[in-house]
Amino acid sequence: MKIVIIEDEEFAARRLERMVNEIDPDIQIVAKLESVAGSVKWFKTNDVPDLIFMDIHLEDNLSFAIFDSVSITCPIVFTTATDELSTRAFKLKKIDFLLKPIVQTELAKVVEKYRDFPYDECRILDATLFADIVRKPQ
Repeated sequence: MKIVIIEDEEFAARRLERMVNEIDPDIQIVAKLESVAGSVKWFKTNDVPDLIFMDIHLEDNLSFAIFDSVSITCPIVFTTATDELSTRAFKLKKIDFLLKPIVQTELAKVVEKYRDFPYDECRILDATLFADIVRKPQ
């Protein structure tokens, strides 16, 4: 399983990587990205991973802005310290979220859920979908 972590807090990214490796040392963290701009650049030149852990609030914008420039066709697990946007994101098909601080048992459940995920069920995610989440009142 290949995973990308998109997280602008270095401590949180390292902690998540360590927790994933404790769950399964064979999982590969193929990239740790800190910004929308860096993520867009990476996705334009690399294969889509099996799973993405994505913080909602990044240093240069909301992570939803990534979808303005690239199409993502794998499951995404949003990681966030607040649930204001995550609960709306969670309601979308093939999207989950973990509330920070991430609990090892919850992370393990998510990893297991997506380990053998049927990728033909994934749909391309675009910015319009997330713009609706951000703008829609709760």
